[in-house]
Amino acid sequence: MAASSIQPPVISRSAPDPIVLNFQDVVRIAGETIEGTVDLNVAQAQEDHIEQLRIKFRGAIMTEIASQNGQTKITYTETVPLVYTNLTLWTQGAAFPETGSHVLVFPFRFQLAETLPPSFHCSAHSGAGVVSYSLEVVGDRTGLFRSNRRIRRLISVVPPASQAQLLTKDSLKQGWMGQWKDYTQDDKLRTGLWGDYSHAHATISMPALRSLPIATPIPFSFHVTTETKVVNRSDRPEDKSGKPFFPAPPTRFSQVTQVLRRQTEIRARGRVRHIVDSFDLQRTRNPRDVENTEQAPTVQVVVDEPQWIPKDGQERGIWKRAVHFNSTLSFSFAPTSSTQILDWLYFVQFVVPFPGIGNDLKLQFPIHLGPSSPCPPPPIGVPGSSTASYADVLPAGPPPMEDLPPSYWAGDSHDWGNDKT
Repeated sequence: MAASSIQPPVISRSAPDPIVLNFQDVVRIAGETIEGTVDLNVAQAQEDHIEQLRIKFRGAIMTEIASQNGQTKITYTETVPLVYTNLTLWTQGAAFPETGSHVLVFPFRFQLAETLPPSFHCSAHSGAGVVSYSLEVVGDRTGLFRSNRRIRRLISVVPPASQAQLLTKDSLKQGWMGQWKDYTQDDKLRTGLWGDYSHAHATISMPALRSLPIATPIPFSFHVTTETKVVNRSDRPEDKSGKPFFPAPPTRFSQVTQVLRRQTEIRARGRVRHIVDSFDLQRTRNPRDVENTEQAPTVQVVVDEPQWIPKDGQERGIWKRAVHFNSTLSFSFAPTSSTQILDWLYFVQFVVPFPGIGNDLKLQFPIHLGPSSPCPPPPIGVPGSSTASYADVLPAGPPPMEDLPPSYWAGDSHDWGNDKT
């Protein structure tokens, strides 16, 4: 549960609307103290019949599973509350602005629990799972047919990184000098239903880490090797028109499909559903800031000269070709997590396309994503702010935004309906 506090109102000279929520729009780290202010124009509030001003902080894990029974559709839902805090900021007659001003400013402060799971959203026709957090300012109005005034703000939360995770992130940013782990895939290919097989082999080398920090460049090496079917020594690696013999390895990394696959298990009322989502790692970016695209990582490409390998004598053999790519991947997604009713994990999949049906070479391997930002120190004046720790050093700039869909920020799956007060 998040601890909370409010401060005495501060006098301000102007405000454009009866109620204004001032809150920095950045990713929040579980365990940090968040704060902001609410401006209330008392004169306009009286004209609008506002008698009370409140702020609510909510967080919950919500799951939904749809089941079809003949013509009847049944929806099962389950909710695990994470944060449920109500604060009354002002009641009519309790405080007034100074002469010449109509605005009161109410500071507020909430302490996030260190164990909060990360913000998350997935949805499909068979079910949905959400971990969401929100602030809502409510102006209670009197009178029949007068709905309350509301300002809602969805928040993104990620867990804090441990000291070991921060050291791992620094090691990656400075140039990984640790051990590497290889993932490989081999396949036999041919252009038609009949004929001899060619071969393709792919290997990706990644840092040998149990968990990879999110929003951090992760170095990798990707190697693709192909071998033609047995041909005559007089046959060159290309035909007369210069077209490479099948199967030709890609010479541009953009030809390789790079996908992050997320597998989510949703549970509600004893029922279970699984949802698989795919994210293009070449195109994924923050949907809330579509103009703020990151520069594409540099890709180093080395193309080996074709190598002749004799088979069945000196006049028969295969052409072996190889291409090597070195670059980085960055994963701006919710860290791998397991909760009471919602779990998710990740796989990376590289697909090397080759002509022909079913010839694409697919290399898939699991990854565990972990947090990468420390918990900021408490604001000045908060108990505990004098205690020094590794987290007292603020990261360079705000934590990275997660790739949450627009529906999360719109509050489409937030449990507004069960919290109308």
